[in-house]
Amino acid sequence: MITGGNATIFVANMDASLKFYSEVLGLKVSSHYGDHWATVEAGSFTIGLHPTSEKHPAPGTPGSIMIGLGIDESIDAAAARLKSLGVKDVGEVQRDQGGSFVHFSDLDGNELYLWESAKWS
Repeated sequence: MITGGNATIFVANMDASLKFYSEVLGLKVSSHYGDHWATVEAGSFTIGLHPTSEKHPAPGTPGSIMIGLGIDESIDAAAARLKSLGVKDVGEVQRDQGGSFVHFSDLDGNELYLWESAKWS
């Protein structure tokens, strides 16, 4: 089911953040969807950069980082499985240009999400 993942970091300025992660830290930019989303690679670890919004905590505050897990199956099937296993706060599946995702929390309330890449959906 799980094929990989990333840590999502909410950022105030996508261009400045991409410059920091790529030029200052020397990480490879592996995707960039304007101001909507970008990823940088730190070896086998992916960092997703997401613009700040009213729906999420401000950059640098508690909760401004979440863990995303890539999947190799239908996002709908994965969300249904989470619900069947008793995960109570599985959100609605959301779809956008890069793929589909569904948010949920672990037992301590830490935010996680499953991600089905557009190339598989």
